[in-house]
Amino acid sequence: MSKHVLLTGSSKGIGKEIAILLLKQKFKVYGFSRSNSINHQDFIFNKINLSKPKTIDKLELPVIKKNEYVFLINNAGDIGEIDRFGNKNNNEIISEFNINLVSPTILCNKVIDKYRLKTENIIIINISSGAALRAIEGWGTYCQSKAAIDMLTRVIKAENNQKIKVFSIYPGIVDTDMQLKIRSTTEEKFPLQKKFVDYFQNNELVEPLVVAKKIVHIMTNLNKYQSNMISLRDSSI
Repeated sequence: MSKHVLLTGSSKGIGKEIAILLLKQKFKVYGFSRSNSINHQDFIFNKINLSKPKTIDKLELPVIKKNEYVFLINNAGDIGEIDRFGNKNNNEIISEFNINLVSPTILCNKVIDKYRLKTENIIIINISSGAALRAIEGWGTYCQSKAAIDMLTRVIKAENNQKIKVFSIYPGIVDTDMQLKIRSTTEEKFPLQKKFVDYFQNNELVEPLVVAKKIVHIMTNLNKYQSNMISLRDSSI
């Protein structure tokens, strides 16, 4: 039975590592991002800019056979403009919410609508953040949008009564371009900047491949996970 994965942010970082691992395990992967460097017979690239959610309307989701597995992984995210409210650009605020919240929500809606009568095996994985759980100066829209992603997960679970498996996953502090951007910000705009520089200098960042392996482990061991909020720092993963 084929397993189909719709994956946003597949061009780099955690998303690219997830795609490569899943392709090795014979999944069919549909990547959604602005660019691509993966060349594989079972990888289908869809060029899309998630900061413009209207483009999602034009997406043709794959046709599946009855009760095949469909995974949606809302992985794409953007820390956006790091600064306090009062200093942020309004268009940047809109773009950040579009990437982190609006587009993932529309994709969830589109996937559920497309497949709910076709298969009992719909799994949605929303990549959240510890920023969803606390207010961080300079990360206002990121904190807000990730908190909303967690609520999206809870609402989908409540509406579908276990018919759709849905998770919010907290990756931890990962060595990606986002971390580089955070370290490059001034302390004036981001008071915790030095702390994140220390994480990097002390080799405390997690490699994207390690995170990807844990996410794939969850995908291939779904019955082991009862909570729909999962921290990858959990040593049992």
